[in-house]
Order: sequence, then C-alpha cells, then structure tokens
Amino acid sequence: MQIRHKSATALLASLALLGLAISPATGYRGDAPPGSKLPDLPAPAEYFGFEMGDEGKLASFADISDYFETIAAQSPEVDYEVVDRTTDNNEYPILRMSSEENLNRLDEILATNERLSDPEAMVAEAAAAGMEEEDYAREVAAGTVPVYYIEASIHATEVGNTQALVDVVHRLATEDSDAMNKILDKMVVLIVPSANPDGQQMVVDYFNETAGTEYNRVYPDLYHSYVGHDNNRDWFMFTQKESRTRVMLEQKYRPVVQHYMHQAGTNSPRIWTPPYDEPLSTAVDPIAISSSNALGQFTQRDLVAEGLKGVKSDDAYGILWNADVAGYGTFLGTSTFLTEIASVRDLAYPYTGDGVLEPVDKTMRSPLPYDSDTWTLKQIVQYATSAAFSGMNTVASDPQSWLLNNLYRVNMNSVDWEGGPYAYVVPSGQRDPYAVYDMMRIFDFGEVEIEQATAAFTAEGREFAAGSYILRTQQPLGRWVDQLLRIDEYPDNARKCADCPLIMPYSETTDNIALFMGVDVAAVQEPFETATRQVREIRQDRVQMPRPPGNNGAYILSAESYGLGRIIDDLQDAGVDTYRAAGPITVNGQEFAPGALMVPAGERGARGALTRAIRETSLPVYATAQMPETGAIKLADNTRIGLVRGANNMPGGWLMWMMDQFGTNYEVVEAEDYADLAGQFDSIVLAPGISTDRLTTGLDTTKYPEEFAWAAGVPDAPQKLAEFAEQGGSVLALGSSSLTAASAMSLPVENITPADRAAFNVPGALLAQNYDTAQPTAWGMPASWPTWFNNDAAFRLTGEGTSVSQYPAEGNPLVSGYALGAEALNGATNIASFDVGEGDVTIAGGHITFRTWPRASWTVVTNAIYNGAGTELTAEEMAGLFAKAGR
Repeated sequence: MQIRHKSATALLASLALLGLAISPATGYRGDAPPGSKLPDLPAPAEYFGFEMGDEGKLASFADISDYFETIAAQSPEVDYEVVDRTTDNNEYPILRMSSEENLNRLDEILATNERLSDPEAMVAEAAAAGMEEEDYAREVAAGTVPVYYIEASIHATEVGNTQALVDVVHRLATEDSDAMNKILDKMVVLIVPSANPDGQQMVVDYFNETAGTEYNRVYPDLYHSYVGHDNNRDWFMFTQKESRTRVMLEQKYRPVVQHYMHQAGTNSPRIWTPPYDEPLSTAVDPIAISSSNALGQFTQRDLVAEGLKGVKSDDAYGILWNADVAGYGTFLGTSTFLTEIASVRDLAYPYTGDGVLEPVDKTMRSPLPYDSDTWTLKQIVQYATSAAFSGMNTVASDPQSWLLNNLYRVNMNSVDWEGGPYAYVVPSGQRDPYAVYDMMRIFDFGEVEIEQATAAFTAEGREFAAGSYILRTQQPLGRWVDQLLRIDEYPDNARKCADCPLIMPYSETTDNIALFMGVDVAAVQEPFETATRQVREIRQDRVQMPRPPGNNGAYILSAESYGLGRIIDDLQDAGVDTYRAAGPITVNGQEFAPGALMVPAGERGARGALTRAIRETSLPVYATAQMPETGAIKLADNTRIGLVRGANNMPGGWLMWMMDQFGTNYEVVEAEDYADLAGQFDSIVLAPGISTDRLTTGLDTTKYPEEFAWAAGVPDAPQKLAEFAEQGGSVLALGSSSLTAASAMSLPVENITPADRAAFNVPGALLAQNYDTAQPTAWGMPASWPTWFNNDAAFRLTGEGTSVSQYPAEGNPLVSGYALGAEALNGATNIASFDVGEGDVTIAGGHITFRTWPRASWTVVTNAIYNGAGTELTAEEMAGLFAKAGR
C-alpha cells in the first residue's frame, strides 16, 4: 500500500491503531484529552518565572524542592519526604507518586514486594498453600504493584535532568488523562530529584550567582565535597553518605527499574539508551540485563515515533562488567536503565557546531540521525521528559511480568546459581583484623547472608579455624558476593565479531575487594559441612588493654594493619609521644616486624588515649615492662600535613575523605602557602593528577570569584616544593604526580611504562608487587601483595635512591583484571624513596590510593607522611632518652 500526503490528523489516527498515538501538545502517548487534577497549582513557568529549558535559566535545587513539597501538600497522589542528610548536611528529598489507593497501602506493597524477592519465603508460603511456586508467585504479584525508580543529576553539572523532572512531576500530579492515570494506578514511581543535592546547590547556585558577570559560569571545583564526578563509582565500597542513602532506598523499595538520568559531552549522541555494550559480567542475571536492553529499545522506539532525532544505542556504555558502575541494585534484580543526553554550552546555553552535530548515516544503531548544528537546553529537557515517560509507560503496560521477572525469578535464579564457587571463606586470625572488619561490614550493609563457623573445619584440604566467615554464593545476593571476591579474567569474547578488536572496559577491569583491602579469602568450589551461626551484624571484636606495664614500659602495636594510621592520628591529637621500631623486636615471646608502634606507658594520658584509639580498629595491644632496645623513629608532635590537590581533582578529594576518616591533621595547600611551606607543614602529599602545569598555572583567578583564589597557579611552585624537601620536609607524590615530583626535584628515575597502547595496556587492574619491608616506607606491608595499576608510571632508578617495591622480575604480573604486555614492567620499581637535602621524597608511580579502593596500600601513605617527618634515633639514643626521662 502506498500513502501520499497524509495529513497530520490522519497520521495520528493511523498511529493510534498501532497503539502509538502521539499527543502533539505533550509529546507523549495518550488517548484521552487531559484535564487538571490540581487546578490551583501554579504551572512550572508561573512558579519559577520561566519554562524548564529556557535558555540561560536554571531553577535552583532549593526552589525545585519547595515546588515538589507544594505539590505534595495539594495532591493525595504525591508524597514528599526528606529521607536523609547529605555530606554537607543538606536535605536529601524524594517523592513517591502513585494513586491515592496505592500510597495508602504503600507499606503493604513494599512488604509484598519484599516477600516476592525472598526465595525462602516464597518456597515456604507456596508449600503451605499447596501450590506450585510459580503459580503462587503469580498470585502474590497480582496483589501488588512494582516500584519504578527515577534518579537525576548525580553528576551535578548534568543539570538538565533535574530541570526535566519538574515537568515530569507536574504532569504526573496534575494531568487527568488515561496515560498518566495508568502510570499512577499500575506502579509506584519513586523520584530522586538529585542523587547529589550538595552538588546541585553548588553548581546551579554558582551559575545563577555569576549571571551578568565576567566570571566563567561552570563551578570550577569538586561538585561533591569529596569525590566530584566519581560519586557514581562508589557502588561496592559505599564510602559516601549519598551512596549509602541510595542503597537504603534500593533495599526498602526493591524497584524493578532504576532510571539513571545522565548527560554526556556536547558531541555525544543526542540521547543514548540501552542495549548496552560488551563486556557482560557472568555474575549479572540474564533477566535483569535483558529487561534493561528491552526497556531501552522501547524507549528508542517511542522517541523516534515522537520525531526526536539522534537516538542511539550500543557501542558506548559497557557498564555491566564491574560493580562500581553496574551498581548494587543490579544484583537485587533491578534493571538498570541509563539515558545519556548530550550537554550544551555552559550548562544552559545553546551549543553550535561547525556543521551537523555527530553526523552519521541511518543505521540500526541510529535509525533517525540528528540533522542540525545546534543543540539546546530545551531539547535536553524534552528528550529527558519523553524518555522518563516512555520508561514508565513500558513498565505500567505490563507490571506483573516486571514483578515476576525482576523480583521473583532473578532472586530464585540466584539461590540456584552455579556460576561461581560454592562459597568464599574469610579465615579467622588474619594479619589485619581491621581490614577484615572493614570488608565484612560492606557485605553486612549489603544484606548478604553471612555465616560464621563455630568450630574448625576443612574444605578442599584447607583447614579453617572457628570464627571464619562463610559467604555462600547460592543466596539472593550470592552473585554480588562473587562479583566482589572473584579473581577477574577479562573476557576474550568482548568483541563485535571473532576478528574484531577487544572492547576495552568502560570502567576498570577488576573490583576484587579482598585484594584491595589486604584480606585473605579462599574460593571453595565444592560443598562442605560445618557448624555455623548466622551473623546478624558485623561487629569489631572487643580488645582488652593489657595490664599497665609500669612507667618504664611501653605499649606495642603491630604495623601490619592499615588501621594503624587511625591509631597514630588519635594519639597525636591527644599529645602522646609515639615511636616506630626501626628493626624487629620481640615482646613477651611475640615477634614484631620493623615499624611496630611503641607508646611509652609512662607518658601522661597514654593509656587512656590508646584505649580510646583502639575502639574502632580493635587492633591488639601488647605491653612490655621495658621499652624495647631498638633504633626508632620518633614521630613529630601532631604532624602537620599539607595536601596538594588543585581544583576539581578527584584523587585529591578521595584523599581528603580517607584522611578525614582517620582524623588526619591536614590542610589543603593554597597558593599563598608556597611562600612558607616549611613554616606550615611537616609533610606534603601530592595527589595523583598534580602536573607541573596545574601547579604553575592553576585556575585563572580573573575568571572566578575570590573564594577560588586558593587554586591559583604559583609559577615557582615546583621549586618551592624542592626547597621544602631540601630544608627537611617530607614529600609523598602519588600516581602521575610522581613524575611531577621527579622533575621538580631532579630525582634519578626513568619512567619505563610503554606508551604504545597497542602493545601495552593495563586499564585498571591488580598487579603482583614485592615489598622491601625493612624500608620505613614499606613497614607493615606483606612481602608480596597486589598493587593497583592503571597505565601508570613505573621506574628504573638511574642513580642514588631506594627501591621500596618492585614488580616481579619475570612472568606476567597480572593478578586480577586485564593486562596486555605487562611483562614490560618486570623488575621495575613502583615505590621509591630518596634523600633530598635534609629531607626526603617518596614517589609511587602507581595510583595506590585509587578511590580508596586499595586500602592495604594506605599503610604506605601512613609510613611516608609520619616517618618522613619524624626524627631517627639509634638504639643508644633511645636508651639514653628513656633513662634520662627516669623511665
């Protein structure tokens, strides 16, 4: 049949026959003229004074929150709640939108959905009802509705999505149409206006405050107080407050879909939707990912039918390999629905290119190519709004299948899953009990079923003592356990065809949490029997202080825990003198490697301070009647630490977070501080990413308000850092800043990491590393433990210096992840220390503090910042010191 010159009315009628009717006034399918359920509510344009998406206009997060609260006060179909406080103590609001009936029975809906997700409960209930499990699950699902979760602007500069949610919420709350009523009747919509409220306030308020000025309009620093853009890389460590808030929402509401609304670069697809790209983790349930891909395809269809050009899928976001971007919710059965919309100029102004933006031919990936040279904020809002309604409509059109597939079947699949080992066992009695606690409380927070052996047992020939933790993989979150504890082998099938090149990961290639934290974990393949107890909460063991050893004695702690840094910080805050043993010591038959912490028992307040300090780490404390006869480093009194991070430097933000957790006495180094570094700091840390240009150029202070003057460039900053070391200061340079320090201080090193990525590529993996534990920088480290590497620098020493850690002399150093040509690192140095004048410099070519994941390496940071600022004492000097003190 051939149709020519069909009118718009006839076209809409034809589409209606196909179930694709489009309402020109709203840009969303509907089959009834809308009325208003809240006639007295001001529309967004009236409330804010402009329409969402108007050029150069952004509604503040505070005003948006007030508007949402106003809607909730008038509508029985909208609940507004502040569910938490943020890192900066702002409100974290959410909205629940559904029919009045559904909201009135919300507790019942959530309880039913929780049961549907609980295989044990479903099996027991089906048996009690005398029904087949599938039939019983259908019956349960028929009495409830799914939750659809929408989250905007976790990245605060991706402002268009939160603006779009104003239109989405207003329309859902006010429009009395079949389309809107179906969504509200058939499910509960959970809306998070921003997963980073602090950042929305920073970015949008700054944009509005700089209107009409000569200042740049985009906020120049981290838009999350600690981690900036990395705040969506925290989905297994759960370090940030906002991350933990999202997980608590996921656990409470059990959404079948989480729609994460993002923006991408100006030249990216106008909007990207699933299907996702390779690779796919074997731990991800096939139902969850298939549902994500199907939802993306439905949305692409709807946007194309609406005439929105430039919709693309595939070939961009392979996020389902790692837990850091795939997200915790994926392992609950939630389908991750990602939309990425192209951004504009300076957040809210049109972007215009030299020709058609991202010109492409019509293909399966891009069925309706974009054909304009301009892109606007109004379009961002339109595309985001249409995508949100399309996703909601897809689920509301078949809610029962989403409930059965994502809540019931995914979790039932998990308890029968055979894709991983039978269990992971965390042996008791490890070298770092704090690391075990730190790791296990992540699994506890994630609601993993944890058992603890009540008696010794043997599994696959290995003996495990009582107290060992057991994490079985055949449980609802067993796939997540495997994702985080498996040795990763990057899949060779991550290709478009057999002869196509390997697709490199969107993110890193491993997230092995045990290797990061320095915890020994055994993967046990075959079933075993042992007596266990169910662990209800992970708690630190209570550590008893030993009897006071007398004023001539000392308290001793091993250096083998990265939690020792917390102890040192606490003791320094209390004004207690502390010493690090320069050699091995033996105390009452207990042997300690170099670096043991020695606290004089006769020191005023020492016992009380140490008692308080060990409450969090639970590190064992030993006592001896006499200070050990050994050389030592006396740590400086309340070591003053400077952190060079520069503006918008995420590695520096992660360092701030870790230092704040440990109570470290640090300050961010500001431009004016370079005039007298030695007068303010004992040790200085250069965060990864600090280049010579960042030091010398920094922010252009003419383009930003005075509050950002701290990040201005200092032309002679490299020389000032060198002078600081020469005058007795201690410098630690991490990751890429190691090259900056090497240049500034003329260190005798050569970077030997190959630059040719076709021959050498290690994009975020764990590599074998050997440590010289006699060196103060490596005190407390195991002789061998994997280190983080992401195409970082590796060194050959060309002159006088000490190699503290090296890659193995031969063989492939890969431990977990992906590495091409890593043998080129054989024998290379990662961490090295140098005497520079009266001071010292330590460089680590690898990013050993990456997002705080490689916690075991924090021991190196503790050693460098405290030992370097301390005073070396011989055994004779120590003996004389304590004899003189009358101890």
